[in-house]
Amino acid sequence: MEKRPKKDLIWINALGLGETLSLTLFLEELSQVFSDHTLLITSSTLQSKEALENIPLNSNIIHQFAPVDNQYVLNRFLDYWKPKIALFSELDIWPLRTRKVKEKKIPLLLINARMNDRKKISRRRLGKLFSEPLKEFDHIFLQDQSSKSHFIDFGINEDKITVNGPLKLAGTIFPDTSAIEERLKILFKGKLIFVAASLHVSEENEILEAYKTTKSNLPNLVLIMIPRSLERSKNTIKKAMRFSKSVTVRNNYSDLPKEDTEILVINRVGELGLWYKMAFISFIGNSLNFKEIKEGKNPFEALQASSIVIHGPKMLEPGYDKLSSIGISEIVENKYDISKKVIKYSVAKRREEKIKRGLDYIKRNKVVAYKLIGHILEIYDNREAK
Repeated sequence: MEKRPKKDLIWINALGLGETLSLTLFLEELSQVFSDHTLLITSSTLQSKEALENIPLNSNIIHQFAPVDNQYVLNRFLDYWKPKIALFSELDIWPLRTRKVKEKKIPLLLINARMNDRKKISRRRLGKLFSEPLKEFDHIFLQDQSSKSHFIDFGINEDKITVNGPLKLAGTIFPDTSAIEERLKILFKGKLIFVAASLHVSEENEILEAYKTTKSNLPNLVLIMIPRSLERSKNTIKKAMRFSKSVTVRNNYSDLPKEDTEILVINRVGELGLWYKMAFISFIGNSLNFKEIKEGKNPFEALQASSIVIHGPKMLEPGYDKLSSIGISEIVENKYDISKKVIKYSVAKRREEKIKRGLDYIKRNKVVAYKLIGHILEIYDNREAK
């Protein structure tokens, strides 16, 4: 266990890679407001630990693995770190963890939470294992209005709930990839880069077919495929090889595309920002209208990286569905639509206005993080006053 700094400490607990990365901008801003404190971020996966190590966060932010839900471990963790306040950013709530925090009289907040109909059904099956720990929170900050009624159904007093908005809307802090970016710019000189990210397995053929069609119009086009599930990436590679004889796979940091690479399959985590920076256009996956697809993935990192964003119609998370209606992203239904958009936006002049709108939108959305920090500061000061 890392040596505890002498400063007062704020504990932020996330779950896996996605939840942790969505908090990075919020963490950076929080660390400036609480510059005389240490921020301890805990997570449950090795991937999130490795990703945070590569992100240039303020020096008063440290990472540890989250304590397991064991009485001895939790007592030892809380007695050692002595947090003044605890912020949990996950819906997988561990009963003992919340109880122990409250026993120590530490203010406990649930932040950036969301509960759609599907999650409500799954949590309902847990009964009191979910509802009782939920009641331990002093305040709950939600991503969207529809989640509010679900939390109330679990017995949460409306006075304890604030709809603050999803932190993802404000963007993230990308890892420092400047060294590899320079090498890629040389390797990709004269190429047009099309990224297809967070791909559901059912979308891969659509992307590859679209690439094949578009390649005849844009011979310098390179496709970068980033599967949603790395466990299935071997099948992604096999599919790609049916469409091109020049497929490269990036398994390790040192694996780079070759001069003749036509399709690059990314078999690593935590690099979305890097590839979005390389791309003139990005398809955000898990969004085409296939039965097995439920909702789209985060489009804001691509916007932040100045890439044109296209996606399927199933962008159903809070804030995602608005992007096309306000002219920032475009909806594609199939391989034909995808090909048309890639060709259209291969012309730099056509990209300028949309990229500007996307960057302005991300900048405006930082208010979501600022509002949440304002609420936390008020709760923290009230704790001090008691």
